Amino acid sequence: MEEIYETNQLYMKHLTRYDAPMVCRFYTRNVQEFALYEPLSYENARNINYHQTMLDYEDEYFKDNDMCRYYLFRKDNPFEIVGTVSFRNISQSYYKCATLGYKIDKDHRRKGYALEAIERGMMIMDEELHLHRIEATVMPVNVASSTLLEKIGFEREGLMRDKFKLNGKWEDHYLYAYVMPWNQ
Repeated sequence: MEEIYETNQLYMKHLTRYDAPMVCRFYTRNVQEFALYEPLSYENARNINYHQTMLDYEDEYFKDNDMCRYYLFRKDNPFEIVGTVSFRNISQSYYKCATLGYKIDKDHRRKGYALEAIERGMMIMDEELHLHRIEATVMPVNVASSTLLEKIGFEREGLMRDKFKLNGKWEDHYLYAYVMPWNQ
């Protein structure tokens, strides 16, 4: 996989520990919103050492094609992160599957960035890793995320009871999947 890709509106970049200050600003701006859907504490959001460690982890897995997170930048402002798209648990064995994750800055939602980044990311997973299936999990209260996935062509396969513990409470999640029609 490449370290930088382009869409109509965005640059998608793999970042390293040296980009931690920028990543820290992104999470600090959005901690309240992101904490609703992921295990993110206020302390970690604002901790540059935490982000350096996470970027080191992501970089190691990126090199082995086991995981990739691309940070999203508008082409007209390539120094401010507006979101991320990630593919983790990448299995290139007989599963040929990955788990999709994404988030958009609170001030940059509803501009098509997530749609563009996910579609480009799925092309990468298909063309470069020849994956067959992409999965995503969404909390039932996150209607915008469900709508986005369905627009792309993901199908809801079921409800996973008590899937993740967030803010001290076990939360149900819908399981969505997209099966690459050309990789049958």
